[in-house]
Amino acid sequence: MAEAVSSSFSLSPVARRSLAIVAICLGAAVLNSCGSGAVSSSSSPDIAFSISPVSTTSYSGVPVTFTISGGGLRGPYQVTSSNASLLPVPPGTISATQFSLTPSVVSSSQSVTISVRDQVGAVATASTTITPNFIGGDITVTGTGPATTGLAACQATGVVCAGQTGTVKLTVSSLGAPAAGRAVRFDVVQGAYRFPTNAAQTTFATSITVTSDERGVASTPLLADTGVPFQIATIRATDVVSGAFRTSTFFIRQPTVAGAEFTTVPTQWTVSGTYKTECPGGVVDYLIFGGTPPYTIRSSVPGFANIFPSVTNVENPSRFTVTFGASTCAADSSVMFTVTDATGLTTLPTLTIKPGTEDRPAPPPTMTLSPTSLTVGCGQQGQSLATVLTTSSTTPVVTASLGTAVNPSNALLVTVAASGGLITVTRNSGTVGPPAPPPGSTVTAVITVGSGVTPTQTLSVVTPAVCP
Repeated sequence: MAEAVSSSFSLSPVARRSLAIVAICLGAAVLNSCGSGAVSSSSSPDIAFSISPVSTTSYSGVPVTFTISGGGLRGPYQVTSSNASLLPVPPGTISATQFSLTPSVVSSSQSVTISVRDQVGAVATASTTITPNFIGGDITVTGTGPATTGLAACQATGVVCAGQTGTVKLTVSSLGAPAAGRAVRFDVVQGAYRFPTNAAQTTFATSITVTSDERGVASTPLLADTGVPFQIATIRATDVVSGAFRTSTFFIRQPTVAGAEFTTVPTQWTVSGTYKTECPGGVVDYLIFGGTPPYTIRSSVPGFANIFPSVTNVENPSRFTVTFGASTCAADSSVMFTVTDATGLTTLPTLTIKPGTEDRPAPPPTMTLSPTSLTVGCGQQGQSLATVLTTSSTTPVVTASLGTAVNPSNALLVTVAASGGLITVTRNSGTVGPPAPPPGSTVTAVITVGSGVTPTQTLSVVTPAVCP
């Protein structure tokens, strides 16, 4: 028969502590690793079970988020509301330590208590004051880029082009009815844009307060900064009295013309002359859209097509002007301009100058008379040459006739003849009068010279009044 043997032993304090640590680790293996001995503060059983924020203000239709911590995080959790019609809670239990609740519509401020119970019966509470939310609609930002530039993309909802204007709108309401006269503040949260603060849009701010109209619409213009790259901008609208707010995003992008975000308008100028072999002179303008100003412009034919300015201001769009002089040409002349933005992007607008297609009309005939005045003494002759310039194959006939010689009775004292353009004037003998002229006096005969194809001209002949 075997003899029962009993034995006893005692552990040192160090051994007892080691066994205790092993027992704790085995019991808590599903929660923590004992390798480091570290315990999360939010999940530590030594931290009081709680829900945060303990007290908050919420707005109808805007989710409010609560966080569970402490108490060893023994989930899942049961969430209850003191007024489920005002602040509905999810059915059943939740496993997450963070949850969101959406307050219902209220006409006046209402307080609701939220309770959270864990699996060992610990309870944590928080309260929220639900406030009427006048900011119930969406914020709408619409670009208002000028239609004359063809910037269709700058007039889209949700897009404002760099250097262009836009309009932001928000409808405020109370229990579904438009709320007129509400003060709404718009704030720049993120992005390169500002709000004009005066009608002339010369001063700007990152925050502006406006009043909703009779339709409950609060609106204000905004201006995207010039030359900024593509980006997502964020805007916030806040009901000033209640503090309710809403945020939204929109795009700031480079102006686009025909799908190009860096281009000129026009991309090509064509200037045509009227007559063959003649290229016209003139002045043309180009607008630069997109890219990053300032822009540098170079001409492929400097001296023929000149640019001003060669470096633009920091404006988007910018403008440069090209001047060119008239010239004789047998074919088209082409000029290319290199437009480079501040980052090195390049676009290449062109200018084509073309000769005309019509024959230049023949110049009208002209006549010159040289000299236009003569002095002819008694018994003498004087001559003047009439020259007619014309492209006609027919040579015009020059004629000459005596217009005046003091009076008609003296007409024979001066005679005139024309031959091949040579005008010959002769002073015959005789005395002008009656009455008898003073001794040594002179008279002037006027001779009209014509060709039939040019305006007439006159030849003045000064001659003595008395010739024996």
